[in-house]
Amino acid sequence: MSAGAPRFQTVLVPLDGSPLSDKALAAAIAFARPLQAKVIALAVAEPYPESLAPLSEAFNAHALAHARGRIGQAQRLIRDAGLAGDGLAVTSYEPHREILDAAQRLNCDAIFIGMHGGDPLGRFFFGSQAQKVLAHSTVPVMVLR
Repeated sequence: MSAGAPRFQTVLVPLDGSPLSDKALAAAIAFARPLQAKVIALAVAEPYPESLAPLSEAFNAHALAHARGRIGQAQRLIRDAGLAGDGLAVTSYEPHREILDAAQRLNCDAIFIGMHGGDPLGRFFFGSQAQKVLAHSTVPVMVLR
């Protein structure tokens, strides 16, 4: 490795339960394995508006439980690959900000993320989470389609 080449020690993988996030996790594990890099899985549960409580409380608890389930599955895959890993399940109205903050806070060297096609109108008004991460990340981002 040359003196100027980046050293990848920690890779972040946001998971949303979709086949594309599974693909991103598999790619991150394959990338990390020869480097013996740590893989951190992050699941962000998007909460229901608080103005709709108590309905929102049950929805939010269910969403966070599913996020924790995704993290548990990811941690097993990471461990089975012989890698060090960690997992976080959090709640946020802005998943892309949580992803970017986690990458910085956890000293991640790269982010592996799946990009959904989504509907064109939704992307026009809101953009995808992957697009927002890609636009604002200070570390390399591998986008899988």
